[in-house]
Amino acid sequence: MKRLPLPIPMALSAMRLFKLCPTLLALLLLTGCSLLNQMNQSHSPNTLRVLHYNIFELDSEKIEDLKLKDRPSLQLKSVKELLAPFDFHLLSVNEIQYDQPGVPYPSFQSDGENLAKLTHWLRPNKGWDFHFVPANTGAEAKKIAPQSYATSEDEGARFYADPNNYGLFPGQYSTGLSSRYPIKKKISIKSLPWKSFHPEINLNRFRNGQREKLPKDLALFDKAFMDTVIEVNHKEVHVITLHTVPAYHFGNKQSPNYQRNLDQLRFLEWYLTGKTDIKTQQQYEGISPLKEGSYFIAMGDWNTDINQKNPGSAVLKRLAKSERLFPAHSKTWEAKGFLPGRMNMRLDYIYYSDNIQLMKAQVVIPDEKRVLLGCEKESLPVQEDEKREVVSYTNKAGKECFVSLNQEFKVAKDASDHFPIWAEFKLR
Repeated sequence: MKRLPLPIPMALSAMRLFKLCPTLLALLLLTGCSLLNQMNQSHSPNTLRVLHYNIFELDSEKIEDLKLKDRPSLQLKSVKELLAPFDFHLLSVNEIQYDQPGVPYPSFQSDGENLAKLTHWLRPNKGWDFHFVPANTGAEAKKIAPQSYATSEDEGARFYADPNNYGLFPGQYSTGLSSRYPIKKKISIKSLPWKSFHPEINLNRFRNGQREKLPKDLALFDKAFMDTVIEVNHKEVHVITLHTVPAYHFGNKQSPNYQRNLDQLRFLEWYLTGKTDIKTQQQYEGISPLKEGSYFIAMGDWNTDINQKNPGSAVLKRLAKSERLFPAHSKTWEAKGFLPGRMNMRLDYIYYSDNIQLMKAQVVIPDEKRVLLGCEKESLPVQEDEKREVVSYTNKAGKECFVSLNQEFKVAKDASDHFPIWAEFKLR
């Protein structure tokens, strides 16, 4: 096709423009180079940005709401708003339901799509790869109706819950990893018997949620232990994701949770370092520890505060001696609601190998900026600041009290009872 010349007036205008503004071309070139540099920085060799988040009870019903993009649930709208400023190559999610046909109701028919739906909604990028497996939690749950599982945490529903790996329906509280780097290998450990890893453990001294003896072949992991192998600048990196059982009894004085949390963290320590404080084998069901010198990043809700006296906290203290356990001080979980002096704990962690350098990291907790407004609604001042929000709580005297908060903090509270961890690493 013959290319037509520019009309003379237009050509003259373009020539005159560059004669009159000789810096314009240079400015355009510099702007283009700057944008290119920003793109290169976000995918620079040896740099890896990760975000770990326990998103409170993220089930299929909430994720189905994402189809209504203009009307997502308040929780997921808050999650997206909270994470918006953060770039990441890896997204670790705890407490996401692994969707299966007919769970929890017959109307749900997807299979293993929840993680992809969430990730593409948060970051519309076609380059994502996924490692997502159903947790053991809820696998033995009973249906409350011929075709439906319980979904609410009331006392009646607990009768139908899985008594050994607590969950109201199959796949509840699963873990997933989304990666912008192609995944080379996926390892998931779900069926390893607890006694195979720790033969000396006496399971007979424990009772499950129904106050019954534990099965002799009970799995070590109530959810799953996952190792996702990616390649970053020709280096293999093992990304370990683990959500342990809570180090808490939930009213059962013979609960196995404290010991199980300890042994799950011992397995993590053995897998990463090749040793722990009990006698171990060289491998279990074909699974061996990582080779010395391997690149790894391990993260998750490990469900015990390093400063508590729980047995599992001793493992975290051993890992912390390396000064490669983050965070060192900050809380990552906080009780729901807005009472003053709310309980909080450090439950989520990232631990990384010594050939990886932590460049920067933070637990994403906006400032609360709390101002007590009083406990009489009639006396409340007019709220004029759009960046603040009024919420209420019931005090010990039974009165409803009101506080003004930073709106960003309210968003974080609406998103989850955990706070996300973001980190940037450099591979040496």
